[in-house]
Amino acid sequence: MAKPVAVVAAFSAGVLPRILDTIAGGPQPPAADWFLGTYGVNKRASELICAAPGCKYAPVFGIQPHTSAAAREGRKLPRAQAAKLDRTRAGHIPGPGVVPPTDQRAWGIELGRRFRDQIRANRDKGVQVDAWQFDEVISQVVSDARARAFVGGILRGLAEGRRKLEDRLEQGLVWTAAMAVSGLPGLAIVDDVQRFWEDFDRAALFLVGEEYPVFRDDAADVGRGLAAGHRALLASGGEIRKSLGKRYVVGMTPGWIDSEGLRGNVDGQPFGFVKTWRRGFIQGRCAGQAPRGFGQFNFVHENARPPRVTEAVTALHEATERLA
Repeated sequence: MAKPVAVVAAFSAGVLPRILDTIAGGPQPPAADWFLGTYGVNKRASELICAAPGCKYAPVFGIQPHTSAAAREGRKLPRAQAAKLDRTRAGHIPGPGVVPPTDQRAWGIELGRRFRDQIRANRDKGVQVDAWQFDEVISQVVSDARARAFVGGILRGLAEGRRKLEDRLEQGLVWTAAMAVSGLPGLAIVDDVQRFWEDFDRAALFLVGEEYPVFRDDAADVGRGLAAGHRALLASGGEIRKSLGKRYVVGMTPGWIDSEGLRGNVDGQPFGFVKTWRRGFIQGRCAGQAPRGFGQFNFVHENARPPRVTEAVTALHEATERLA
């Protein structure tokens, strides 16, 4: 039986030691395979993570202009490598928005390949990279063919890299917006939708569904309700969607940053309430549909306070032990 999966994404350098100490303070060896990383490839983070039993280094690459700014500016390759490639798309990715105004799939593939360029360059310097994380399959893929073309292209480029530079297929963890998880399974399978699913399947070691609830009402009921998108993937008539459902990881967040996207502890409840509510949510989520694992995203600002970090990571230990 495959081991459960635990994922930690987006943290500051100062928080990483506490995350690793909390993982080490749980069952040893860990019940789960742990994947950890934050934005960009970092040698010191790799060293710390890879030295921890059961942990794999998986840096995060972002789709938003502010998280992918350097990659969007242009290719950054050694001269010998650049000489092997067509320079048609070597420059700036056009447009100020997330999705470029033209040639969305081609630019998506190029952006994904630029992320692989970063991995390759760091490996050449001796940095260990075990996998990658992508943030994120945006909600617009449900309604906008241009967004599907761009996101699918990024996933394809990240997974396959550049054949002329001898890259091989490497799958990663694909964080996926809640609306995309709930809306994608019901889309009619027309040509561009089928290609998007093929891109997703090709790239995803695991699909991490961003189930960021408001910490309110009965936690177990909320957990059971948020399993609907996962169940829809598994119940789909398509083999790719079913397969992705079997690779589904529940994405959570520590909950202390009150924002429209992350939700969480919006009522300002005390620490004990948050701890109990999260455990109830996990219990209900497993009852609604057992996932492959659980993850936590965004250990920064209010989420980075030491007791909150320890509690959120400990919850991953408890959740994955439930699945083991």
